[in-house]
Amino acid sequence: MTLEERKAIMPTKQQIELVESIIERDRDMLVSTLVDLIRIPSKRAPAQDGMPFGKACSDALALALSRASELGFATENRENYLGWAEIGQGEELLAILAHLDVVPEGEGWTVDPFGGEILDGCVYGRGTQDDKGPAVSALFAMHAIQQAGIPLNKRVRLILGCDEESGSSDIEYYLKHCEVPSMCFSPDADYPLVNCEKGILRLVLSGKFPKNDRLPKILKASGGERANIVAPTAYAIVAGLMKEEVEGVCKSVASRLGVTVTCAPCEEHGQNAVRIDVRGKAAHAASPDEGNSANTALFETLSLLPLGEEAVSLCLAELSRLLPHGDTQGKAAGIARMEEVSGELTCNPGLFSLDEKGFSVTLDIRYPIDAKGEEVLSDLQRSTEHLTASLKTDSPPHYVSPDTPLVKNLLAAYSDVTGNEGYCIAIGGGTYARDFKDGVSFGCMFPGGEDRMHKADERVKIDELVLNARIMARAILYLACD
Repeated sequence: MTLEERKAIMPTKQQIELVESIIERDRDMLVSTLVDLIRIPSKRAPAQDGMPFGKACSDALALALSRASELGFATENRENYLGWAEIGQGEELLAILAHLDVVPEGEGWTVDPFGGEILDGCVYGRGTQDDKGPAVSALFAMHAIQQAGIPLNKRVRLILGCDEESGSSDIEYYLKHCEVPSMCFSPDADYPLVNCEKGILRLVLSGKFPKNDRLPKILKASGGERANIVAPTAYAIVAGLMKEEVEGVCKSVASRLGVTVTCAPCEEHGQNAVRIDVRGKAAHAASPDEGNSANTALFETLSLLPLGEEAVSLCLAELSRLLPHGDTQGKAAGIARMEEVSGELTCNPGLFSLDEKGFSVTLDIRYPIDAKGEEVLSDLQRSTEHLTASLKTDSPPHYVSPDTPLVKNLLAAYSDVTGNEGYCIAIGGGTYARDFKDGVSFGCMFPGGEDRMHKADERVKIDELVLNARIMARAILYLACD
């Protein structure tokens, strides 16, 4: 698009000022809408009649669509998989892709994770950054344009999904049953603009144990909440060892790895049974170096115990070797990769379970755009001796050229509102945008801002909610103004 072509469709200064004044006028309503959504703990749960992701996700969608309807939007609920709010006229469809489901709250919060508390100019709660806050900012951006009476040459649809954190089956439903947009963006990552998302690979490392009555032995162990979260806690119950025999190993591991490792008698499993608890630090699997995995610390702890069955010890030793604590690039497992645009491969052993029959570890791997999931799996299989590596899911990398009109207009909107340079970046996280041929992620984390996604005390500044609404309003005007 030439400068002259862009100027021809640019909204006027007066139109922009009117839209931004309406957004500021509605500041309190924007915040209260977000608070109400935060108070619904919309974690995915088992399906119920007409509620494929559980009642809380359906409740969050119902509330959002009800609020949108009150604001004058045309709304639609598609079987509680997702819904949308829409404005504008025209054959073409511009979609904004957001989600209302959240990851589990985890531990370490200083406030109620579903309380929607307002402290020091911030709204606290699970979903404030990922992704209820951006969804509400987009809603009020569209509302301001509608209130200002600015004609649009496209329909603008805010799609509100309910399963982004657990596999995006909601978007699979949308692509099968609903209108595919001519252009779209997802406010579920970072500014200025994400045009490159790494591949997301889920692999399972597993091992089987022989029937074993020899002591000491591990009765059960577990760690992590979701594959896409660095495990903040993990535990194991070991029979045939006294607390004093385990305590030295726990202290040594804790000192070396920077985690908390404690042990205590576990009388419900007999006199000589000990429970080991590990506390690390949660983080998003896209940035595992920002966390401290309780799972990998537990692997090392268990590998150092004098177990009675050699086969079990060999499996745990190999597990600790392949996934050593602090190795978030998969170097020890032989799967490390690096590409200039998208960066390094990351590896997060997010879920761990063990019983007397065997164990499994689910790996969340984010790989560069020049790699293939099957190649990563093959490399891991070559590195294993006593364990089995198998594929669970693979979502290939996603890349959109910086030269597309969508990217250019979104970057212009960001720059014109903030006064800062607009440029493209790559991320390890996955958003709805990757499911659409030319989709990109646009916001809502600002460069240098505090990323609390998937972490304790997730929060968003109210001023940033308003700023996000201004940026998204400008983007809509640049992309769909008549």
